[in-house]
Amino acid sequence: MVLNDYRLSKIKLDIRGIRISAEEILFYTGLILWTAQVYIGKTIYADFYSGKLLTAVRYFCMLVFLLKIVISEKNVLQKAAAVFVACGAVFVVVQRNINTGMPLIQILLMLYAARGIPFKRICKVLLWACIFCWTVPVLVDKLGIFSLEREIYKERVREFLNFNYVSFAAIYFNNILFCTLYVYSDNDIPGPGGNYARRREVPWIILLLFAVMLRWIYAVTDTSLPFVVAALYLFLYIMVFKFRVRWFGDTALNRTLAVSLFPVLALINYIIVKNYNKKVAVMKQIDEMIHFRFSLPNQALKKYGIHLFGTQIVENTDTTQGDYFYVDSGFMKNLINYGLIVFILILVLYSVMLYAAVIEHDKLLTIWLICVAVYSVFNNLLLSPMENGSLFAIWYAIDLIKWHKKKKIKSRTDKRRQIEYGA
Repeated sequence: MVLNDYRLSKIKLDIRGIRISAEEILFYTGLILWTAQVYIGKTIYADFYSGKLLTAVRYFCMLVFLLKIVISEKNVLQKAAAVFVACGAVFVVVQRNINTGMPLIQILLMLYAARGIPFKRICKVLLWACIFCWTVPVLVDKLGIFSLEREIYKERVREFLNFNYVSFAAIYFNNILFCTLYVYSDNDIPGPGGNYARRREVPWIILLLFAVMLRWIYAVTDTSLPFVVAALYLFLYIMVFKFRVRWFGDTALNRTLAVSLFPVLALINYIIVKNYNKKVAVMKQIDEMIHFRFSLPNQALKKYGIHLFGTQIVENTDTTQGDYFYVDSGFMKNLINYGLIVFILILVLYSVMLYAAVIEHDKLLTIWLICVAVYSVFNNLLLSPMENGSLFAIWYAIDLIKWHKKKKIKSRTDKRRQIEYGA
C-alpha cells in the first residue's frame, strides 16, 4: 500500500500548478545523472574524474531506475519479476562479457523505467541536461581556459572543442537540435475547411541560430556526416512545419515504408559491407568519402562474424597503438556486438515507433526517426539516448497504437449500431 500511495503522490513545481509524480522525479534524477556521467566520460573532464567514479554513478543510476520500476508497477509479481530479471541479467553479464552486455542492460533498464512518463517531458529534461553538459566544455575551450590540441592531418584541421574525439561535439549537438524542435513544436491540429489551426512551432530566428551553430561546428570539427543529417532534419522541419508541405501523412504507402525503413536500410547496409571490395574503384571512392564506413565494418564482419548472442568487438582509436579500427555503422556494430536476436528486437522497436508516428500524424517524430535511420548507416546511435533521444518514444508509440486500435474498434461499433438502428 505504501508503494501504491507513493507513486500517486504529486509535488507542486510552480505557481502555474504544474505537478509531477514522485516516480517521475526518480526517473529524471537517474536521467540527469546518466547524462552528466556520459558527457564527463566523453570530454576533458574524464581526466579529472576516475573511471571508477563514473562506473559508480552508472550503477547508482541503475538502482534509481530499478527503484522507479518497482514503485510504479502495481502488481507484486511484476515488481518481483523486474528485480529478478535485472539481477539475473547482471549476473550473467558479469560471468560472460561485462563490456558488451552491461551497457545493454543499463539501456534496457532506463527504457523500461521510462514507462508511464510523457515522452515530451523526457525530451525536455534530456534537452536541458544536454545543453548544460555540452556548453560547459565548449565554453571552457572558447574562453581559453583549457583547450585540447587540434588534430592536423595533411590539409585537414579539426578542433575537439574539449570532447575526447573530434566528431563527438557535432554528434551530441545534433541530439540537442532534435530534442529542441520536438519539445517546442506541436502536431497538426485540424481546422475548418481542411486547413490547420494555429499551433506552436519553433520560430525562424531559432532555426537560423541552429543553422549557424551547425555550420560553425562543421567548420571547426570538419565532421560532414553529422552536419548532413542535421541539415536534413532542419530541411524537413521547415518544409513540413513552416511551408505546410503535406508529407508523412497516414497513407498505406507511408505505413508500409514506416514498418520497412529500418529493416531495409539494415539489410542494404549489411549487403554492401559484406560484399565490399576495395579493388572496385567506385566502392573504394564512396568508402573514402564516408570515412571508411564500409571497409572497417567489413573487416569486423570477417573477423568476428554474426552470432545469435553477439561478441565483443575490440577496437582501437589510438593510432600510436596500432592501426585505427572502429566500427561506426550503428546497424553493423549492433548486429555484431549484441547478436542477431537483440538486433532484430532493435529493428522491431524502431519500426513500431515509426509506424505509430505515421498513423497518429506525429510528423516531427516521423522526421526524427527517418534521420536516425539514415544516420545509423554511418554512426552508432541506435541505443544511445544522449545521441538519440527518440529512443525513449517506445512507450509513447505503444500507447498510440493501443489508442488507435481502440478508436477503430469504437468506430466500427458505432457504425454497426447506426446500421442496426437504421434497420
